[in-house]
Amino acid sequence: MVLDREWETLQANLPALLQKEEGRYVLIHGDQIVGVWDTQDEAMEEGYRRFRLEPFMVHHIVADEKPIFVPRELA
Repeated sequence: MVLDREWETLQANLPALLQKEEGRYVLIHGDQIVGVWDTQDEAMEEGYRRFRLEPFMVHHIVADEKPIFVPRELA
């Protein structure tokens, strides 16, 4: 899948990120943690600036993730 490496990198580093950076946003490209920003917009801007159309992940660093419900209308 497209962001498998980024997801694995996040999971491997999440405990350390939670200790130092909880509440912030991490930018991940491949198996590299590029950096951490205060807002999602800042992290996204940096991701697009550095990687343009290459896949990258921006993720909120939180211990308890809340799922997002997206309703889908069926035709």
